[in-house]
Amino acid sequence: MADIGLPKIDLHFAGLGTSAIQRGSKGVAVLIIKDDTDTFTSVEYTSIADITSEEEAKYTAENLQYIKDCLEGTPKKLYVFRMDTTGTLSDTLALVKSKVAKNCWIGIVSDVVTDHDDLVSFVKSSNSNDKKRYKTIVYNATTSDDMHIVNFTNSNVTFKDSRGQQTGDTAIPYLLGMLAGLSLDISVIAKKLDKFESVTEPEDIETAVNNGEFVLFNDEGEVKVARGVNSLTTTGDGLTDDMKFILIVEVMDLIYSDIYDTWNNFYKGRYKNNADNQALLVGAISAYFDGLENDNLLDPNFNNIASVDIEKQRQANIPKYGVDVVNTWSDDKVKEMTVGTDVFLTGDVKILNAMEDIDFTIFM
Repeated sequence: MADIGLPKIDLHFAGLGTSAIQRGSKGVAVLIIKDDTDTFTSVEYTSIADITSEEEAKYTAENLQYIKDCLEGTPKKLYVFRMDTTGTLSDTLALVKSKVAKNCWIGIVSDVVTDHDDLVSFVKSSNSNDKKRYKTIVYNATTSDDMHIVNFTNSNVTFKDSRGQQTGDTAIPYLLGMLAGLSLDISVIAKKLDKFESVTEPEDIETAVNNGEFVLFNDEGEVKVARGVNSLTTTGDGLTDDMKFILIVEVMDLIYSDIYDTWNNFYKGRYKNNADNQALLVGAISAYFDGLENDNLLDPNFNNIASVDIEKQRQANIPKYGVDVVNTWSDDKVKEMTVGTDVFLTGDVKILNAMEDIDFTIFM
């Protein structure tokens, strides 16, 4: 019987492409707290309305306020993971990995530098080794330099409520919720941070930003984000300056998660590995890119496409057929010569950033 094709995956990709803005406008936040008031491990909230008197009794007043701060950013969902005050962070992070989807924002309520450094290490290793796309906002981490790590560094923030001036680490829950709840069609610099009266600015804001620091500044009575950047500073080897921007990485992670999850749930192991089925998969992904163009996540003036990775597939055939034979094959022949269970694909896209700078010269 001839292969029937991939109607399920095709329709799924098309739906993902047309709903990207709606899905990406609200992300999942994970807030880790240290609290001995209760014994629960984790709980989920979708809004402040979920914080009933019964829920309030689970926390210290301080941690309850942090949870409310996070929910003010309107993430799609907030997971609160509780650890004992003498607990081990690695145990809690293992629970996060087992329960929360691969594309989320993680933060911890802590004034201990090693906690933030440990969270950085967890995110880096999970993304590198376990195909996760975790992002985290940490406070004054000593090692970052990663597009999935946002390193907040203002020394003090002044809340508009009775808390007044506090050290910068206390702002993490609110900033976490804001980043998780931010729409994909705007940059974080467009947000007015009404939670704060003022902040202590770094000595040189531009230098801080160039060092991969996420900083707030005082702008005519309002507190705003200086630049929507993550901590990436070292580029090359596939890392570009575009990847220093939170908005770009959010779209990258949306695309990665959509394609990876669709492959796992609708395609992997379900169809024979022949050229026709690979072509259908490539077409479905390219149609998904078309949907992202319509939402202005990808540049419609760029040819955003997926294709078979000819060079990788050519190299993969050499052990069986020999280099002399394989090098005589045309690209079309290479596409026909699928290899075992492997599907070698590549994509070429241009993700749109937000307008943040202007150079406007007026002659008179």
